[in-house]
Amino acid sequence: LTEAEAPDSMVLEAIRRTRGAGRRVVLVTGRILRSLLTSFPDAERAFDAIVAENGGVIWLPGTGSRPVGPPVAPELAVALEARGVPVERGEVLLATQAIHDQVVLEEIARLGLEVQLVRNRGALMALPPGVSKGTGVLEALAELGISGHSAVALGDAENDHSLVESCELGIAVANAVPALQEHADVVLGGRAGRGVIELLGGPLLRGDIRVQPKRWQVRLGRSADGAPVTIPGSQVNLLVTGGTESGKSHIAGLLAERLVTMGYGVCVIDPEGDHTGLEALRGLVLVGGEDPTPSPEQLSRLLRLGSVVVDLSLRGPERADACRRLLTALEEHRERSGTPHWVILDEAHLVPDLALLLRLGPGPSAAGVCAVTWRPEQLSRETVEAMDFAVVLPGSDERSATCLRQAGFAATSVEERATTTPGQFEGLLLDRQTVQRFVTDPRSSPHVRHWHKYQSSELPYHQRFFFRRRDRLTGAVAASMADFHHEISRAEPEVLRHHARNRDFSRWTNDVIRDHELAALLRLAEENLARDGLATTEQGRKLLLQVIETHYTGR
Repeated sequence: LTEAEAPDSMVLEAIRRTRGAGRRVVLVTGRILRSLLTSFPDAERAFDAIVAENGGVIWLPGTGSRPVGPPVAPELAVALEARGVPVERGEVLLATQAIHDQVVLEEIARLGLEVQLVRNRGALMALPPGVSKGTGVLEALAELGISGHSAVALGDAENDHSLVESCELGIAVANAVPALQEHADVVLGGRAGRGVIELLGGPLLRGDIRVQPKRWQVRLGRSADGAPVTIPGSQVNLLVTGGTESGKSHIAGLLAERLVTMGYGVCVIDPEGDHTGLEALRGLVLVGGEDPTPSPEQLSRLLRLGSVVVDLSLRGPERADACRRLLTALEEHRERSGTPHWVILDEAHLVPDLALLLRLGPGPSAAGVCAVTWRPEQLSRETVEAMDFAVVLPGSDERSATCLRQAGFAATSVEERATTTPGQFEGLLLDRQTVQRFVTDPRSSPHVRHWHKYQSSELPYHQRFFFRRRDRLTGAVAASMADFHHEISRAEPEVLRHHARNRDFSRWTNDVIRDHELAALLRLAEENLARDGLATTEQGRKLLLQVIETHYTGR
């Protein structure tokens, strides 16, 4: 910010304009607050928050300052002063000069203290363990209701490493120490305050350019040689496309998992109920389903707390309208707060208003949208062109390939392949120049098919399951998985054994429902049913029902 005691008027004017445009500006310093205010008395009026003592103290308007963590043991200051080392005591840290580092280390060892030493060019700070500029700024941002993933950090010295790591983008001024410049996502052309002015009035904050952070990369899988295949965690949009059972929901769920784990705010709009298993993630809440779709106000409150999956599988023909209302609410919430950082929309071809989130028009589109669809050609061309990456999975037809080529993606195709292992799929990651073949990583949360999705959706007549004895139909018919479960529960033993011997249950589930995982489990249950004996048949019936219930409800 400055190489003098206080920033000059041009720097302060740039900060004032930035705050006037609706952004928050936080001063983060290693200096003790009272010392800072002595040389820079306007600091409290110039910033939305101050993080002092290298993360140990936070000041906020209206509440004043408070320590973050316990102070360094006072006996260390007494011991250092006794050895002639000048020490300045703060609320949390002890400050001295770096030339005394050896004496400080000796006294810490002699006293048996747990203290960390941090350099700031010629200064040396003794801090409690775990306190840094990075932890301090995240605490201050939380007080302001802002995520670190919505923040840019600017530094110049050794004690700024944790600061640039804690925020989405880490930036170094031109006079920053070489190690910090190497670590930063951007190195500015100006020194100190000139660099600050360059950033605040430059193309990055205007949205004219995007910078993908080095630290925040989302791993989707691995290439044939074992190298990680990743996309940036911000500043990009992703299209996921492929045929039925190709792994689209797996990729979307994996992306959500990784983003939530990395601290990004995510909202998944789930028309088919394929992502309810994400509720297992810490910091994510599932809404909708049998409960009403959240109102815009309710959705905003939930997003302030973390990430959300909105299950619309029970909305039937109202799903498209519900999606549109949610997208409108999300766009307004993003304008106010910057979150959610990502919106993941399954069955995106059903919602023409996806362009609303992308704010298509002159200049760069908004980022942080993942559109999942088996029909990308039904999206507007502008929407597809706003995508930075595309994951192409097996089953994509020529119409999908043509759509991607017209949007400028590297042209290619992916042949049909079975998954290599359960829970993994093969696909291609495309951008405008390159194609990477990869195998997806496994997911940690369960991909649970939603029971209600199949309970409320009836199959065409020719695809229904007709129960029969060996010589004739029984009259029982299953038009959905709920019917299937119900009829198995009351079928006569002879009917169950007949279908089990012919593997009818697993074949219908595999070929019509297209649930290969459930079909494999049902085949095991059919082996029990195929054996004669009433007791064995009842055990087999119970196993069939249990397999279906567990697979679709996760219980």
